[in-house]
Amino acid sequence: MTSASSAGFASRRVLAIICCLVMFAYAVYFGAIGVLLPAIGAAFHVGPAITGRLFPADLGGFVVGVLTSGSLSDRWGRKSVLMLGLFTAAVGMCLFALSSSLTAALVAACLIGVGNGAMETVACAFASDLFPEKRAILLNLVQVAFGVGASLGPSAAYWLLGNHVGWRAVYYGIAAGTMLLFAFLAVQRCPKSDVSEAIDTGALKEIVRRREFQMLCLAQALYVGAETGYFSWMPTYFQRTLPNGARWAGLCVTLFWMAITVGRLTTGALIGKIPLMRLTMLLALGGIVGSAITAIAPSTAVALPGIVITGLAFSGIFGLVLAEAADLYPLQVGTVFGGVVAAGGFGGAVIPWLIGIAGDSSAGWRTALCSIPAIMACLALLCWGMNARVARGAGGLGD
Repeated sequence: MTSASSAGFASRRVLAIICCLVMFAYAVYFGAIGVLLPAIGAAFHVGPAITGRLFPADLGGFVVGVLTSGSLSDRWGRKSVLMLGLFTAAVGMCLFALSSSLTAALVAACLIGVGNGAMETVACAFASDLFPEKRAILLNLVQVAFGVGASLGPSAAYWLLGNHVGWRAVYYGIAAGTMLLFAFLAVQRCPKSDVSEAIDTGALKEIVRRREFQMLCLAQALYVGAETGYFSWMPTYFQRTLPNGARWAGLCVTLFWMAITVGRLTTGALIGKIPLMRLTMLLALGGIVGSAITAIAPSTAVALPGIVITGLAFSGIFGLVLAEAADLYPLQVGTVFGGVVAAGGFGGAVIPWLIGIAGDSSAGWRTALCSIPAIMACLALLCWGMNARVARGAGGLGD
């Protein structure tokens, strides 16, 4: 290997590490939200029903970031758009920390979402381009980095709040880490990618009419909504409902994401041995059991095992739905991924918001969280129907 090619390999390796760190940083923020929500609500003198509006704002911005980052990446390059995502998210976090009203916070949350959507989309595409021969390994490492960040974020936020560090300072800290990644990426040399990630609107219009695609979008919306609603409101549920639950309010989310990270490794070993939609259905059934145990648990001793079961069951669903989309539409992967991920963002915006409204009402948090197993039951039925259609030979465009 020549010195030039060795340098190129070293540069790609550093860029791959940066992609993992980008996902780690995003996950730290994503995982900490649930722990920070009560403090944010108290600062703005509002309850969960109002604080829950942050989800549509954040995830709405996330969808915009996902849908626009592909075409911008084609025009400006992966590095430039990833840097733009990092900068946008960091600015949004600083503005959120500076917000004196909920309205200003909602605008800032939308900006954070735009940056995070671009960060996740481009970091994954960037990582997969750097070493095409090791694409699956790299994408798995990116997801593992996300799992580690999402595991550490809640416990770190809980510890900081417990040591009288305000939630605004937590946002500033995450923003500072994000800007460090921005600066580190700025000085790196980047290979040009010939792979287009832009969404083909013409192809998307045709694909949207297909029942299989509609079912995949609905499946992802249900899953992302259930996952986000589950872990985001879990600290509030522990604090307000379970005896001595306050001491576990931060650690319960960490436990959830640790289970997801372990579950992803296990699910990966099952891919290829069980049809994708059948495996997704089985995981959804496990999600019903775990989330139901959590919702009706009389104590933390019962709720915590339910969280582990839920995390293990939830672990592979997002990736399996995307994998099924790639199998059905192999010639429009970028376009289909954009549509399915956007649908997931919509579910992640609406369902947690509605759970917050229900929890803050006379129905209470147990009833509100019982919506999670109900949603997973709908997902299991949807996957059963999708598996039947695939078994009958339903296919996508260009197969």
